[in-house]
Amino acid sequence: MKKVLLLIMAIFLVSSLTACTKTYTDINNEELETMLASKDDYQFIDVRTSTEFYEEHIPGFYTVIDYYILEDDYSIIDLYDLDASKPLVIMCNSGNRSVSAAGIFYAEGFTEIYNLKDGIQGWDGETE
Repeated sequence: MKKVLLLIMAIFLVSSLTACTKTYTDINNEELETMLASKDDYQFIDVRTSTEFYEEHIPGFYTVIDYYILEDDYSIIDLYDLDASKPLVIMCNSGNRSVSAAGIFYAEGFTEIYNLKDGIQGWDGETE
């Protein structure tokens, strides 16, 4: 009986750890600057609203997919010329929406996803 109980606990522990796996990698400003310098190797997505984007944005992030629309309709991704096999760099205002968006992109088949930790609020580089 103890062995069965231990086996059940082990299975529960493994499945819990699997469920907690992050679907993205946080990056800082320096890492983003390196990625922007090799912009052809990455896809840069701003998941803020268009109003937020036009007020201020990071050069290189010219694809805007509003997170509030995306969370209700994942198929909006199909409207953009995105390649699921190419790394994706996501940013928002503070890093929260982009974390949620990373999960959506992962569910849609994107596997290499980077999140700008702290979003544009934490960005100390150039903006437009």
